[in-house]
Amino acid sequence: MDLLDNIPENNKKITKVKLWLVIVIVLIVILILAAVIIWIYSQNLLKNQFKFYIDGARQSNYAQDLFYNENDNIYVSIKDVATMLGYGAFNGGYKQYTEDITKCYVTNAQEAVAFEANSNKLYKYNIVEGENEEGQTFTINEPVKMIGNKLYIGMEGLKRAFNVQINNDVANNSLGVFTLSYLANYYSGRITNSAITVDTSNFSESVLFNNQKAVLYNLMIVRDETTQLYGVVSLDNPENTLIGSRYSTIEFMEGSNDFIVGTSDGKVGIIGSDGVTKVRLEYDNIVEIDKNLGLYLVTSNNKQGVVNRNGKVIVYQDYDQIGLTTNMNDSNVKNKYILLDNCIPVSRNGLWGLIDINGNEVLPIEYNGIGCIANKSSDSRYQDVVIIPELNGIVVEKDETNGNTNIPKYGLVTPQGRLLVNIVLDNVYAIVSQGEIDYYAVIQNQTINLVDFIYQQQSGSVNENSTNNNNGNENVNTSNTANTSNTNNLL
Repeated sequence: MDLLDNIPENNKKITKVKLWLVIVIVLIVILILAAVIIWIYSQNLLKNQFKFYIDGARQSNYAQDLFYNENDNIYVSIKDVATMLGYGAFNGGYKQYTEDITKCYVTNAQEAVAFEANSNKLYKYNIVEGENEEGQTFTINEPVKMIGNKLYIGMEGLKRAFNVQINNDVANNSLGVFTLSYLANYYSGRITNSAITVDTSNFSESVLFNNQKAVLYNLMIVRDETTQLYGVVSLDNPENTLIGSRYSTIEFMEGSNDFIVGTSDGKVGIIGSDGVTKVRLEYDNIVEIDKNLGLYLVTSNNKQGVVNRNGKVIVYQDYDQIGLTTNMNDSNVKNKYILLDNCIPVSRNGLWGLIDINGNEVLPIEYNGIGCIANKSSDSRYQDVVIIPELNGIVVEKDETNGNTNIPKYGLVTPQGRLLVNIVLDNVYAIVSQGEIDYYAVIQNQTINLVDFIYQQQSGSVNENSTNNNNGNENVNTSNTANTSNTNNLL
C-alpha cells in the first residue's frame, strides 16, 4: 500500500518537492565538502612543493640539481645559480684559464668571485677598469662542496658571494633570493634622500656598487639636499642618523661594515657604522688591503704606510710604494699587499724589502724587485712568478753589476726572511698545463724544475731528472743538462 495514497494530491506534490530539495541540498553539501577536501589537499601539495623565487618572481625552469639538501642545510650549485642571477660562470681559478672543475669563478660588471672545493674561503676581485683591482678574502662557515662534477655553496656563502638577501621560509618550503639591484631600487624608493642609485656623477662605478652593498647590512647612504654632503641612516628607521651628513665622499667597506669618508679639504679617514671614528681624517687616500686583518694602506704627501682598523700604525709612512707593481701577474697572489699571509712588499728609492704584518722588517730594503716577470717572447706559456706555494717561498731580485749593465739575479726567501734559494738564478717562470703549475728556474743557461730540485736536495737525492723533468712540456729549454757544479750554490 502506497503511503502517499492517503495524502491529498497537493500534499503529495509538496512532499515530493521537499524530498528532491533535500536530495539536492545533500548533493550540494557533498560537492562542497569534496571541493574543500580537494582544495585542502591541493594546498598541502602546494605547501610541500619546493618553491624558488628571485626578486619575488617564482622560478620554474631551473636544473633539477640546482639545490642539494644535507641535514636540513641547503646548498646551491654555484655556476647554475650564477646564470640565474645574471653572472657569468667559468671553470678554474680567476685569471688562471684552466678547466679545473674543482675551482670556479663568477663575474658581473663590477667584481669577480672565486671558489675552490673544500675551502671555506672565497675571493672577491674588483674588475672595473681603472679601479683598484685588489682581491679580498672572505671566510664562510660552510666550505664549498664538490657534488658530482659541480661546486655547491651554502646559504651564507650565497649571500656573501652574490651580494643577495635570502628569505628561507621553512614553513612554506620556499626560498626567496633578492638581488642587490632589486634591493637598492626598493629601498631608494622609500628613502627620498638615498644616494645609492641616482648619485652616479659623484661616485665611480665601483664605489657606487660598494655603497649599494650597505643595504645588505641595514644601512643606507644618504645625501643632504642642501649641502650635497653624505651621511648614513638605518634602514629600519631613516630618522635614526648613524653618521651625520657632512662628508664630501663616502664608500662602504664590505666585511668590516665601516665607511671611508672624506672632507671638503681632501682628507680621508674611517668611521664605523656606529658613528665612531676608527682612523682619523688626516690622510690623502685610504685603501683597504686586508679585511680579515683589518689593514689599510694610507697615503699622505706621496708617502705610503699601513694602519689597522683602530688607526694604529703598522708600517710608518716612509715608503714610495707598498704592494706589488701592477704589471706583476701571478695567479697565486690573492692580495698584492700581503704575500703568504705575512709579508708586505715595500719600496723606497727604487729598492724593495719585506715587512711582516706586525710591522717588523723581514727583508732589508736592498733588493731590486719582488717576483720575476716572465719573458713571454721566449714562450707565450711562460707566466710571472712571485710566490711558489709548494716551497712557501717568495721570489726576490737582486741585480749584479757588470760595468754599466745591471744583470737581474733571482732567489727565494721564506715569509720570515730566511734565504731558501741563493740569489743566483737567471730566470724564474711558471707553466700551466692541464690545470697543474710547474715552476722552472734558469741557471747558467740550464733549466731546472725548481720544486723538484729543492725537494730532492732537501732529501739528499739530487739526480739528473731534476734538471729535465718538465712534465711533458717539450718546448721548455732543456737542451743542456744542468750539472752539479751549476747547482751546488743554489742552497
